[in-house]
Amino acid sequence: MRIPKNYQCSQCGCENVYVKPNGKRYGVYCSDCNAWICWATYKKMINIYKQIKEEELNDEVSIRRIFKRNGVTRMNCSKCDCLLYNSCSPKITGQFDLVNANYCPNCGRKLI
Repeated sequence: MRIPKNYQCSQCGCENVYVKPNGKRYGVYCSDCNAWICWATYKKMINIYKQIKEEELNDEVSIRRIFKRNGVTRMNCSKCDCLLYNSCSPKITGQFDLVNANYCPNCGRKLI
């Protein structure tokens, strides 16, 4: 997967990145060393995840699918669709507050 040069990690030089919500903003982080690279808008985040194709991922890796509507941010695992994060509601049964998690608690796949 090739990411534009402005998303290259300054610490390790890796071009594999992932996006996760951090409050009301979205941070772009290095997949290898988890270093913060820059802040991103929702539109830039969608463009990053469009470049990652599910077919190219092996069976041990899953993508954090992030949805934003009416000020509510929700994050799901792309393989098992379990709810990892919801910004508006308090923690409910079956919901994990796993914004910084490395692995999905339901299917065990590594989250990128």
